[in-house]
Amino acid sequence: MPKPLDIERLKKFENSRPSTANTDPTLLERAGGSIDRWPSREPIRDGQMSVKAPLDIIDRFKRICKDDRRTYADMLGILMDLYESKK
Repeated sequence: MPKPLDIERLKKFENSRPSTANTDPTLLERAGGSIDRWPSREPIRDGQMSVKAPLDIIDRFKRICKDDRRTYADMLGILMDLYESKK
Protein backbone atom coordinates (compact mmCIF):
# COMPACT_ATOMS: atom_id res chain seq x y z
CA MET A 1 0.00 0.00 0.00
CA PRO A 2 1.47 3.44 -0.93
CA LYS A 3 2.40 5.91 1.78
CA PRO A 4 0.00 8.82 2.32
CA LEU A 5 1.13 12.19 0.98
CA ASP A 6 2.97 14.22 3.64
CA ILE A 7 1.64 17.74 3.11
CA GLU A 8 3.94 19.20 5.76
CA ARG A 9 7.02 18.11 3.79
CA LEU A 10 5.62 19.80 0.65
CA LYS A 11 5.29 23.13 2.46
CA LYS A 12 9.07 23.55 2.57
CA PHE A 13 9.00 24.00 -1.25
CA GLU A 14 6.59 26.92 -1.18
CA ASN A 15 7.87 30.29 -2.36
CA SER A 16 8.54 32.26 0.79
CA ARG A 17 9.25 35.97 0.82
CA PRO A 18 12.97 36.51 1.42
CA SER A 19 13.92 38.79 4.29
CA THR A 20 14.96 42.30 3.29
CA ALA A 21 18.16 41.96 5.30
CA ASN A 22 19.47 39.27 2.93
CA THR A 23 18.08 40.77 -0.28
CA ASP A 24 19.89 43.27 -2.47
CA PRO A 25 17.10 45.26 -4.19
CA THR A 26 19.34 46.31 -7.06
CA LEU A 27 20.20 42.66 -7.74
CA LEU A 28 16.51 41.76 -7.86
CA GLU A 29 15.72 44.69 -10.15
CA ARG A 30 18.50 43.68 -12.55
CA ALA A 31 17.12 40.13 -12.61
CA GLY A 32 13.70 41.49 -13.54
CA GLY A 33 12.05 40.15 -10.40
CA SER A 34 10.54 41.46 -7.27
CA ILE A 35 10.61 40.44 -3.65
CA ASP A 36 6.91 39.50 -3.70
CA ARG A 37 7.00 36.79 -6.37
CA TRP A 38 9.28 34.51 -8.38
CA PRO A 39 11.03 36.35 -11.22
CA SER A 40 9.52 35.46 -14.56
CA ARG A 41 11.10 35.25 -17.97
CA GLU A 42 10.76 38.04 -20.46
CA PRO A 43 7.53 37.68 -22.44
CA ILE A 44 8.06 36.13 -25.84
CA ARG A 45 6.44 37.89 -28.73
CA ASP A 46 4.99 35.17 -30.91
CA GLY A 47 3.76 35.49 -34.45
CA GLN A 48 2.41 33.14 -37.00
CA MET A 49 2.85 32.72 -40.72
CA SER A 50 1.54 30.39 -43.35
CA VAL A 51 3.75 28.97 -46.09
CA LYS A 52 2.31 27.58 -49.29
CA ALA A 53 4.69 25.04 -50.80
CA PRO A 54 4.58 21.70 -52.61
CA LEU A 55 3.72 18.86 -50.23
CA ASP A 56 7.06 17.13 -50.80
CA ILE A 57 8.90 20.24 -49.55
CA ILE A 58 6.64 20.57 -46.51
CA ASP A 59 6.99 16.86 -45.72
CA ARG A 60 10.77 17.14 -46.06
CA PHE A 61 10.87 20.12 -43.68
CA LYS A 62 8.69 18.29 -41.13
CA ARG A 63 10.87 15.17 -41.38
CA ILE A 64 14.06 17.18 -40.84
CA CYS A 65 12.51 18.86 -37.77
CA LYS A 66 11.36 15.54 -36.38
CA ASP A 67 14.69 13.80 -37.03
CA ASP A 68 16.59 16.61 -35.29
CA ARG A 69 13.94 16.89 -32.53
CA ARG A 70 13.35 20.59 -33.15
CA THR A 71 10.29 22.78 -33.41
CA TYR A 72 9.47 24.34 -36.75
CA ALA A 73 10.45 27.75 -35.36
CA ASP A 74 13.83 26.46 -34.14
CA MET A 75 14.61 24.87 -37.49
CA LEU A 76 13.51 27.98 -39.39
CA GLY A 77 15.89 30.04 -37.26
CA ILE A 78 18.75 27.60 -37.92
CA LEU A 79 18.13 27.66 -41.66
CA MET A 80 17.95 31.47 -41.74
CA ASP A 81 21.19 31.77 -39.73
CA LEU A 82 22.91 29.37 -42.14
CA TYR A 83 21.61 31.30 -45.15
CA GLU A 84 22.77 34.65 -43.74
CA SER A 85 26.19 33.30 -42.79
CA LYS A 86 26.87 32.30 -46.42
CA LYS A 87 26.28 35.81 -47.77
